[in-house]
Amino acid sequence: MARSQSYATLIATGIAATALMAALVVAGCHHSNTPDGVYSDTTGRITMEFKGGKAFLNLGGTADPDGTPYDVAGDKITIHYAPDSMLAQFSVITINSDGSLQSGMGTLTKK
Repeated sequence: MARSQSYATLIATGIAATALMAALVVAGCHHSNTPDGVYSDTTGRITMEFKGGKAFLNLGGTADPDGTPYDVAGDKITIHYAPDSMLAQFSVITINSDGSLQSGMGTLTKK
């Protein structure tokens, strides 16, 4: 009887360890909600770079050379453009499940 109990304990421990490893692999594959690097539309004319806590937007040659601070809350990025700026309409961006960004400028994917 003791032998079958230790075998059952060994099997249960193996199953638990396998489940834990699978959970860690899935968690490691999850996209980070912190944007980093350069994102672009399909034409390449609209780019947004996230670095050093700032977002640098380039709209077909018109650029924000100093960058603008941003915050991330869940799947939303809020770029702190001045409320009266022409860029204010693009201040909220959604992070899609695949890591791409959805905004008023369309979908931006990481380069």
